[in-house]
Amino acid sequence: MIRTILTILKDRYPGRAQRLGRFFRAKELTNINLNLCDKQQQRVLICYTNMLDINYGNPCHANILHATQMIHYFIKRGYCVDFCHYADRAAFKFLGHHKYDVIIGQGYSYKEFCAKLNIPIRINFVTENHPLVVETKYKERLDYFRERHPKIKTNADIKRNGVIDVEQFMISTHGILMNSDFNALNFKEFNRLRQINSNAIYNEDWKFPDVDIAEAISGNRGNILWFGSGGFIHKGLDIVIDAIKELPDISLNCYGIRKEEYSLFDKLKGKNIFNRGRINVMSETFNREIVLKHNFIVFPSCSEGMSTAVATCMAYGIIPIITKECGFASASCMIILDDFHITCVKDAIQKTLLMSNDEILKMRQDCFKYAREQFSLMKFDESFRIIMDEILGI
Repeated sequence: MIRTILTILKDRYPGRAQRLGRFFRAKELTNINLNLCDKQQQRVLICYTNMLDINYGNPCHANILHATQMIHYFIKRGYCVDFCHYADRAAFKFLGHHKYDVIIGQGYSYKEFCAKLNIPIRINFVTENHPLVVETKYKERLDYFRERHPKIKTNADIKRNGVIDVEQFMISTHGILMNSDFNALNFKEFNRLRQINSNAIYNEDWKFPDVDIAEAISGNRGNILWFGSGGFIHKGLDIVIDAIKELPDISLNCYGIRKEEYSLFDKLKGKNIFNRGRINVMSETFNREIVLKHNFIVFPSCSEGMSTAVATCMAYGIIPIITKECGFASASCMIILDDFHITCVKDAIQKTLLMSNDEILKMRQDCFKYAREQFSLMKFDESFRIIMDEILGI
């Protein structure tokens, strides 16, 4: 509800939106690692996600974890660190008096600080696909939906609601892109762009239970997982639902649908399709209800900046059936769809039914190992350190 109110207010009454937004949303974290005895201490501003009142035992998003490591990097390098939300329209009022040596981030606050202050190193942290590509791809999905369901109103706006825009590319001296080589091709006009993998959310103490999963594979063949968040059509849930409705022996279990999109789900669902709500990835319930009951996640998104939902499922050995636009480099433990249409999704699911139990087990084991190597927080931390040291000339 608050998100909707802020969206309506921000264009018509920006002052009121600013005050209301600061009441409900994150405010700044300031003077982290400040050394009052070092008059030459450098200062960095990070414009990114909400970092107040974080429960690290049950993080709501993977970006909270890598944002923490970004702060940690600058502390180790001796910087004083300020942090604000990417959409905070009052941040400049409270932080604009500082002299920053580096700014890294995205969104409204990043653009405002870059425009109003002379910050020598400006790093756009890009966690989405190219905005013009997203707009085109999303419109394509909306057209496909309306072609199949002309009588269903989605209230979907063709205008994209992402955080990244082309202006941010133009004002930045460097960029860090969380995406695959395939999606990186869309950023040709963005100079000095370096790529990094996202991190997944997972319990590091969790070990792949070979025996339990081997025993469960046969019983799981009729279960397909969709695991995501907001963006019903953007993330291809409508396509998965329509595909599964044509496969009556298959059940689709959907986790993470936003309440605002429940009505659309109810209009599309079939008898073999279920909205399971939200779930704590770090809980035993996740292991019992998702890991041990699903072999495959289907996620035909139109465009991502390396989907952390998919990476998280892979970190528990769940095999992804995804579009190449999901932001992952192709690997043998993934099934990459040729296109996003219902026929293609349905064919991919049917092919999994022809795989032997041993083939599925081996693929799940490989998926687990691959994800733990490529999407660990330690991997992000190492890659971020290398990239930042290069940018800063350390």
